[in-house]
Amino acid sequence: MTNIQRTNLEEGIVVLKFDRPDSPANIFDFATLDELETQLDELAKPEAGIRGLILTSAKSGIFMAGADLHSIRKMNPEEMKKFIQRGQDVFNKLAALTFPTVAAVHGAALGGGYEVCLACDWRVASNDKATKLGLPETKLGIIPAWGGCTRLPRLISVPKALDVILGGKVLSAKHALRMGMVDDIASREYLLPAARRFLNRGKHPHGFAHSVPVNAVVDAVIAPSARNSVHRKTHGHYPAIDKALEVVLKGSASWNLQDSLTREREAVGELIASDTTRQLLNLFFLQEKARKFTVPGASRDGKKVARTAVIGAGIMGSGITQWLSSHGFPVIMRDVDADRVAAGMSKIASLFASGVRSHTFTEHDARTAMDRISPAPAEVPLTSVDIVIEAAVEKMEIKKKLFQNLDTLVREDTILATNTSALSISELAAVTRHPNRVVGLHFFNPVHKMQLVEVITGRDTSPDVAQRAVHFAQKIGKLPVVVKDSPGFLVNRILLPYMIEAATLFWQGAEVEDIDAAMLHFGMPMGPLRLTDEVGVDIALDVAQTLAAAFPTRMTVPEILSVMIKDGLLGRKTGKGFYKHRKGADATVNPEVTKLRPAAGSTPPNRDELEMRLVLLMVNEAARCLEEGLVSGPGDIDLAMVMGTGFAPFRGGPLRYADTLTSAQVADDLSRLAANAGPHYTPCALIQDMAKTEKRFYDD
Repeated sequence: MTNIQRTNLEEGIVVLKFDRPDSPANIFDFATLDELETQLDELAKPEAGIRGLILTSAKSGIFMAGADLHSIRKMNPEEMKKFIQRGQDVFNKLAALTFPTVAAVHGAALGGGYEVCLACDWRVASNDKATKLGLPETKLGIIPAWGGCTRLPRLISVPKALDVILGGKVLSAKHALRMGMVDDIASREYLLPAARRFLNRGKHPHGFAHSVPVNAVVDAVIAPSARNSVHRKTHGHYPAIDKALEVVLKGSASWNLQDSLTREREAVGELIASDTTRQLLNLFFLQEKARKFTVPGASRDGKKVARTAVIGAGIMGSGITQWLSSHGFPVIMRDVDADRVAAGMSKIASLFASGVRSHTFTEHDARTAMDRISPAPAEVPLTSVDIVIEAAVEKMEIKKKLFQNLDTLVREDTILATNTSALSISELAAVTRHPNRVVGLHFFNPVHKMQLVEVITGRDTSPDVAQRAVHFAQKIGKLPVVVKDSPGFLVNRILLPYMIEAATLFWQGAEVEDIDAAMLHFGMPMGPLRLTDEVGVDIALDVAQTLAAAFPTRMTVPEILSVMIKDGLLGRKTGKGFYKHRKGADATVNPEVTKLRPAAGSTPPNRDELEMRLVLLMVNEAARCLEEGLVSGPGDIDLAMVMGTGFAPFRGGPLRYADTLTSAQVADDLSRLAANAGPHYTPCALIQDMAKTEKRFYDD
């Protein structure tokens, strides 16, 4: 036995402790499942005299991370069904033991890690921040199939279970307790005594049919509403969510455990062969790579960031400050006067209050995090600070003055970072005495929701500084992608041509509804014109001008943006843009903006043509970024576009999507568009070369 340690807590009470050797995490693979079954078979023997079993973990932050995704990624449907059958059989043995069982959870219990808890009679969790419980499988394109879709509805009710399963939710221990997913919480040091008390209660009184009655109401009331809700959110792009919904509804209505487990198994067998599942699994591994990434040539022993400062208390500055303080970092938040600092603190307080309501923070967590912030309406000493993040107005001359001043206020080893979304890091660094310590840290708005951070290296940025910035981003729970300094960096470089083309297509006669509907159909979270409203028409114009100046042969500034600004149509911030935005109501197309454009000279493209034109522009620009060596590989681009823009996750990113079309088709379609719609569609050299040899962006 190598993955599970067995000890006796007292006579007749056994503890099985998951402890995968030479790994920070526990996972379920065939070997671990075999070990668990062997242990359960021995404990089930009458002569063993067992009166109770506790499952726990020896890891500091992981109870059980779930199934071995590396193996799953390589499985065909039949292999996957065998793996699922194996897990179901072992968990059924756990559930069928004649003595009581308790899962004592400290750390993450996700997917199969929570499903093994569901097979126990009782669940107790530590109140530590590291403890998270949930079933995130639908985010990977599969469903909870080791009993999650079967047992959770019986435990907490069908509506609550659907909320957790369809949303792929991961909950804190306190939130899980409120949902009924655990029976109690305790501090880590008292977790085993708490579990021991539940053993005294004996077997769960309801067995498999836990505590919530379900009947024909499932089909009559819950099912239609749930199906409509799912369709509105997924537009049919995420088959795992549809499968999970049907498995839960049918299993709960029939109340037959084995039939429901069979549905779980068959559903996963179908899903594992789908393109959507493969793309979502690919994205998962890209995220894992980003969490562990190290900069080539950098020292592993660089000074860690402990104390921070943020310059600017506006939307981005206050958002960054709130995020840093919530992750344990002391932060000085500096702005030019007390009113702006006070407004920033008010915004931060609002973010924490919202987090408390959504169970992201406790009241104590929020108060403690607020206490880590030092508001500074006047200049203060910064010699104790390890990183300064400037998040002031997006004007180069203002930033240069700030950096010249900061250069004199901090230590020589302090990182100077800017949150710019498009301005040159190299140019900014040149005004300092130590340009090697200047780096870009481009957070995305809203900071508390967007996981991506672009780490932009200037011409003189040292590898050690880049590595410290990457490690800092990882430490605060963000996904870093390292990008070389270039106009627009990576995400905006790819996204802006798409937004520019959408505005140009509207100016030429295409309707707002058709343009945005085309991209919603493709799988984007919102259309490009709605996105322009959310970003701000004035900001979109500013970035468009920057990129048009840098790439004049293929990027132009749409006339409609200047016309809208002149009429005060700046988007959501003014209540009107391409859409009308009213508090508490859905956005509706703004008829005023249609009157601003000239009469259409030709029939506009249909929705299919709109979709192809807009998507292929992103594919072409993404390939050009790879061609120019802005990032280390195609995975960086796809991860950045999915995490930074919401590019349809089920398509894997623009370059993964291009691989599904083949390079020859992409090159042909772009060439046709270049002839008919404009030379800015001309396929880049990389795509043309790939088409000649039928090469793909990815080898797998």
